[in-house]
Amino acid sequence: MPHKQGCAECQLGDPLLLVLDHRVVEIFDSTHTTLSGSPRWHVDHMGVDAKPHKEKLRIKIDARLPDGSMSYIGAQAMLNVPQVDVPRVLAFFERAKAARR
Repeated sequence: MPHKQGCAECQLGDPLLLVLDHRVVEIFDSTHTTLSGSPRWHVDHMGVDAKPHKEKLRIKIDARLPDGSMSYIGAQAMLNVPQVDVPRVLAFFERAKAARR
């Protein structure tokens, strides 16, 4: 996952690439099906909600409000993560969370 200090990438299947560039998370989707808005968040403003859904983990990414709730306005992403990829994807988001102030 890490390729230089402060940066990380996490490939999720063919279409998705999650990138942490120091304190900014950006998601690239070659199919343009999992994202809305501009899929880029500062780690201090990013909210992540992960819940089991069938055989996968459903992760919703949105702006995080000062009270810790999700705004549901603006850029959003919904990721359905197969069980085999869950540890790697959760480690990516833990690294992003650790980059917060």
